[in-house]
Amino acid sequence: MTIEKNELKVREFDMYQAYYCGICKSIGRRFGQLPRMTLSYDSVFLALVLAGLSEETDIVLQEHCITHHIKKKPVVFGNEALDYAADVMVILAYHKFLDDWKDEQSKVGLLGKSALSGAYGKLQKMHPEICHKVEHSLTDLSELERENSGKLDLVADTFADIMETLFIGYDPAAGSAQVLGQLGRHLGKWIYTIDALDDYEKDIEAGHYNPLIFRENKLEGIGDLLYNYLAEASNAYDLLQIKKNKGIIDNIIFMGLRVRTDVILRERTELNEQSV
Repeated sequence: MTIEKNELKVREFDMYQAYYCGICKSIGRRFGQLPRMTLSYDSVFLALVLAGLSEETDIVLQEHCITHHIKKKPVVFGNEALDYAADVMVILAYHKFLDDWKDEQSKVGLLGKSALSGAYGKLQKMHPEICHKVEHSLTDLSELERENSGKLDLVADTFADIMETLFIGYDPAAGSAQVLGQLGRHLGKWIYTIDALDDYEKDIEAGHYNPLIFRENKLEGIGDLLYNYLAEASNAYDLLQIKKNKGIIDNIIFMGLRVRTDVILRERTELNEQSV
């Protein structure tokens, strides 16, 4: 879930990067240096949306970091939504490593889950309900994978449960919680399906589970599903009252996700043509 950089203003791109660096700093400050290695741009979108519901001005400072130790970079500080997005990033990263270790006996998975176990223990105390719901949904997802389920809607919907939990979890009592939940749910379906499509050939070769492999119609109609998920996510997003950084979020929702979908569908079409 990234930006379409060429369509952003310079100041918007700088703020986007400042949120990314802010999440990285937040993880390091509260959980140590190793968990910072798990950072991805997906967390920036969550932080931007949640922070965008508030009129509170972003505090941006110029700071050094471990990867940019010579030139200072803008970093967002003192943002509760950003800290929450950092927490979510570590929760998901821990479970990704744990899953890799359980399913594939991956050494990287073992090292990753070991490195993040302390941070995850803290997060279980900070966000007990969120961690419980995520663990429950992941258990359901693992069961579907063990069954080699070809029911793409069911599998994607189970992953969407996780995303809905995470989008609502920041402030479940807020008036926008239901809309945020729907935004997270439809984005979750899109993320799971686009990843399955992107990894289709690789998973076949490696013998890894992918619902598209076992789906009755294989790849038929996948494009329609993906664009429908994006349309539903856009509809939910339009109901939110975004008060700041709207240009960046609009860029991701209406351009970045669409471009990503177009690219993977085109690559999949080309691969299919080459195999015929």
